[in-house]
Amino acid sequence: MADGIMKKMPEDVVIYILLRLSVKSLMRFKGVSKTFYTLIQSSTFVNLYLYRTTTSKDEFILLKRCFRQENYRYKTILSFLSGDDDDYLNPIFEDLDVTHLTSTYNFDHDQLIGPCHGLIALMDYETTILFNPSTRNYRVLPPSPFGCPQHLYRNVQCVGFGFDPVFNDYKVIRISELTW
Repeated sequence: MADGIMKKMPEDVVIYILLRLSVKSLMRFKGVSKTFYTLIQSSTFVNLYLYRTTTSKDEFILLKRCFRQENYRYKTILSFLSGDDDDYLNPIFEDLDVTHLTSTYNFDHDQLIGPCHGLIALMDYETTILFNPSTRNYRVLPPSPFGCPQHLYRNVQCVGFGFDPVFNDYKVIRISELTW
């Protein structure tokens, strides 16, 4: 059925309509037909969607909370809130438990960097996660290949996250200092 609509409507009109939809709706439309799936997954459509004009109703607040559990481990919860009401922040989605952001260290070392093309980098002392708040999907990045000798301590000095247009990929940088 959707392929029939695509044949009757010009592709640019369909793209214009799809660009106005939320990410949640787009994810549903990917399952309608192979044509929609291919169109929505294409790098051209993704770039158009990333650079479209947004309004304040498209914005929300990402609240990161950490709770101390047993053995001084911390659990990270992400909440998505909207300020549509003047008096209250209303939840948009249910909370997301980011199970990979648990550390035996104090959660004060956690970093939230971004956004960059809608993605956010979340880092604790040991783990780095790339997170897409629109789809609520995240990917744990491999740990640093550089070890730390036993008699030294690693102190993270600064972190960075951005898009590399040359390689069409995202880069995460963590600069550490080894101390006695």
